[in-house]
Amino acid sequence: MGSGVYSFDRAAARSTSYRAQSREQIFSNCGLDPLMNIKGKIRESCDSEEHPNSYPIIIGLDVTGSMGQVPENLIKEAFPEIMKTVMDNGVEHAQICFVGIGDHYSDDAPIQVGQFETSDELTEKWLKAIYIEGGGGGNNGESYQLAWYFAAFHTKTDAFEKRGIKGTLITIGDEPCHGSIQGGVLRNLFGEGEGEVLTSQLLTEVQKKWDIYHININDYANERYGSDRKWRALVGERMVTSETMESKEIGSIIASLIVSSYKKNLGDKATVGNASNHLL
Repeated sequence: MGSGVYSFDRAAARSTSYRAQSREQIFSNCGLDPLMNIKGKIRESCDSEEHPNSYPIIIGLDVTGSMGQVPENLIKEAFPEIMKTVMDNGVEHAQICFVGIGDHYSDDAPIQVGQFETSDELTEKWLKAIYIEGGGGGNNGESYQLAWYFAAFHTKTDAFEKRGIKGTLITIGDEPCHGSIQGGVLRNLFGEGEGEVLTSQLLTEVQKKWDIYHININDYANERYGSDRKWRALVGERMVTSETMESKEIGSIIASLIVSSYKKNLGDKATVGNASNHLL
């Protein structure tokens, strides 16, 4: 996947048109879209003549409770600006995969996964396909690590396979991450899994191929559950706190993380390559 080009002008024009629509009109799915069911599937970010140096980016959106405001703000305001910033800073062949995240203890659709896309029409298509379930279990956490499991075991990226370059994975939400995933949940959602997987173990696994970040929303849930402290303990400085759910703030954080991750990963690869050449 990942053909076509991203047009800021086209995307910005559509964003303006969405502002007159309600969240329910834009995100009209009333359940898991079958095309976003990841069970037994792999998502690929591939090189092509059009995009010879594809760069995979996963954006995981919490769609529980009031968090539906974030994807709504992205499609109405922020996402075209994110892509403009990313492209203006040298990320020429970004391929975006949108993921919807819920609570595997209580929700019908705790993980929803689009395809990796480059064009403005197709990235928007998958963002709009997310089912804003509005659930969550009130149990001191959501299942953000399902996005990590997907990235670790259900993706194939030419950036990593061919060039040894990690992709960028950003999750966004206001609660802590559950401490584990049971084997039965993994079988139901992904089609495999024998025993319980600890979130800390999964983090180690996913970081082999992905640069991980979490944007913590500083709202009532954050204060109630101490989300910022728990995320800091889990991922350290890779947790960034957004003081509001306003699109401009979150959008600027997303763009900044993508650009810095991209440059760091290419720099790390260049450093490894130079060291190897020197040794030879």
